[in-house]
Order: sequence, then C-alpha cells, then structure tokens
Amino acid sequence: MKQSTLYWICQIFGWGIYTLFSVGMMYVFGGTESITPDTLKLQLIIGLCLISFSHLFRTFIKKNDWTRLALKSLIPKLILGVIVVAFLAQSFIHLLIYYLLPLNNIADFSWVNFVGYVGSVTIVMASWATLYFAYHFIQRNRRSEIEKLELTTALQEAELAILKNQINPHFLFNALNNIRSLILSDPEKARSMVTHISELLRYSIQFNAAEKVTLGQEVAIVKDYLQLESIQFNDRLTYAFEIDDSSLDIKIPPMAIQLLVENAIKHGVSQITTGGNILIRSVLENDHLRIEVCNNGQLKEKSKREGIGLKNLIERLKILFGHFAELKVENSSENTVTASLKIPLS
Repeated sequence: MKQSTLYWICQIFGWGIYTLFSVGMMYVFGGTESITPDTLKLQLIIGLCLISFSHLFRTFIKKNDWTRLALKSLIPKLILGVIVVAFLAQSFIHLLIYYLLPLNNIADFSWVNFVGYVGSVTIVMASWATLYFAYHFIQRNRRSEIEKLELTTALQEAELAILKNQINPHFLFNALNNIRSLILSDPEKARSMVTHISELLRYSIQFNAAEKVTLGQEVAIVKDYLQLESIQFNDRLTYAFEIDDSSLDIKIPPMAIQLLVENAIKHGVSQITTGGNILIRSVLENDHLRIEVCNNGQLKEKSKREGIGLKNLIERLKILFGHFAELKVENSSENTVTASLKIPLS
C-alpha cells in the first residue's frame, strides 16, 4: 500500500472516529433531541474542515521539511503551528455555520465558546501531529538502520576483497622463492613446482571472487601445495589427510587450510633439522565443522604473534561467520602444534 493511500485512510478514519465521538457525547448529554439534521450537518462540516486543515498543515510540514528537524527545534514550531491551525480551522468553521451556510438550532456565537472550541481542536491537532511525527521518526530510524546495514555490508565486502587480495600475493611470493632456490640446483624439480603453482594460481583466480568454497575443493588444492613443498623438502616433509567424507561439501573460506598448512611448514617443519609431519583432518561436531592442521614442533613465546596471513584469516572468519567461527593455534602436546579452525554449519 502506498504511503499516500495509507495517509488518507488514517485521516478519514481518525476524523470519522472524532465525529462519532462528538455525536455520542451529544447523545449522552442532550439525548435524542439534541441530534438533529442541523447538528449532524455541523459535525460533518467540522469533520471535513479538520481533515482539510490537517492536510494543509501536513503540506506545510513537508514543504518546510519539519520531519528532519531535531526535537529541540521541532517542538516550539509544532506547538505554535498546532495553535495557529486550530484557530484558523475554528474561524473557518464559524464562518461557514454562521454566515456562508447558516445552520438553525445552534447556539449563538460566543467568544467564550469560540476559545473553548479552539482549545479542544488544539488538543486534537496536537494528538494528530504527535502520531504523524511519531510515524515519520520511526520510518526515518528504520531507513537509517537499513542504510547502516547496507553500508556495513558494503564495507565488509570491500574489506573481504582486500584481505583476499593480500593473501594471494603473500602465498605467491613464498612459492616463487621456493622455485628460485631450485632453478640452479634441480631444474627438473623446479619445472614440477611450476606445474603445481599453475594449479594453485588457477584455483586462486577461479575462486578469488567467491566468499566460500567446498572443503573438497580446498583439500584438493592443499594436496597440490603439499606436493609442491615436499619437492623442496625432499624426505623431510611427510603429510597425511583424515577427511570425513560427509564434510566435503561444507563451505569454508578459500585458501584457509592452505594458509594453516603454509604456517605449519614455515614455523614448524622448516625449523626442525630432521623435518616433520603434517596431519590435516576434518571432524563434524554437532553444529559445526572442525578442521585441524597438526605439525611437529612447539610454539615459542616470540612466535605466538599472529602474522599477516593468520590475521587476515581471522578477519575473514569474522566477516563471514561473526562470533560463530574461531581459529586457535596452540601446543597440543609436548612436540605437536595444532591449528584448529571452527566453522558453523548454518
């Protein structure tokens, strides 16, 4: 329903109730004798005049944009406006019923009665104005909330894009460094690494615009990444997957597991002379998916600070899932570090 249609329905209904109330009061205090054709015409004239003057008042309010005023500025203007409208409405009503369309069987004009009528119409107009402005304030606050939500969503989308664009160059930089170290010493391995990098970049480009990918897609690219890293580490890096098949279609942020694996290699396996093992597993637990990346090593106090990759992942989780997702990196045993990623299922 259009706002203008709703407005006129409320206008007619409100002043109709006011007219019926006035007729009811006449009946209560004057009996049936007080209800005559002239008194009914009088109530009809009053009702039509008040509708007209309240509409003119509304037009004036809209023209001067009163609905955007702060309460401190609005209240004095509104009080004065209501009094002026009530005075003009009663003046016009009296002009009609005593001169232009004179009615019989009504009381003679009296300034005391006129002032009393102005006072009663002032109260009615003030009630009308209160409801009118309350409606507009509610609508304005609602629009403001919607605009804030739209702005927040737009900012989050922009922030998410920025974070994802930060991660891709970060990963590519590390991968190219690995290739550079093998170009002279082992060209064959370097070529193999380029093949794996091309798969990784294809994945990165393909899902760069996506907020989420399936766990199965992420696991496939992590396998490429680990094959890439195992070439550099020779026999020093081993890895295994324990993925619950029922979790493969669950959506997660792209490059999330890859980042945790990269972190495990950089701060864990690469720091151990004899190398180490990485275990990636997924477990469905009630209302969430838990993904764990375990590696040999121990977190040291100076290394517990979050790098740009982990910070970005935490921000992406916050944007996509709010407080329902979480990431923890901790020493899970005397020689094992576990990065645990919790993803809500809905």
